[in-house]
Amino acid sequence: MPHFAAISGEEEMNKRRIAAAVVGATALLGLSVPNASAGEQALSCKTSVGNTGGWAECTGSGTWRVLSICSFEQDRYGTWGTQSGGTTRRYAPDCTWEMASVRVEMK
Repeated sequence: MPHFAAISGEEEMNKRRIAAAVVGATALLGLSVPNASAGEQALSCKTSVGNTGGWAECTGSGTWRVLSICSFEQDRYGTWGTQSGGTTRRYAPDCTWEMASVRVEMK
């Protein structure tokens, strides 16, 4: 019979913190959402993540919102906004404890 070691709450929390730090470090390098094909929205976006907050910046035209992926709590959604050109930065709703990543949703 296989033996499974029990993971303490502290070990599990440390694993989640490490995973969140890796995701956050990756996001700080400037992840981007590729441009859409012809006939669709033409937005190019980059994101940045801090400890409990972050932002997304999109260039082009389309309708989009920011999504905060929070550790240890529900994800949080920003409001939808439409832009017809140029570059717009929107701040992600803050997480209470830790932000794992920021995503951009497009309509």
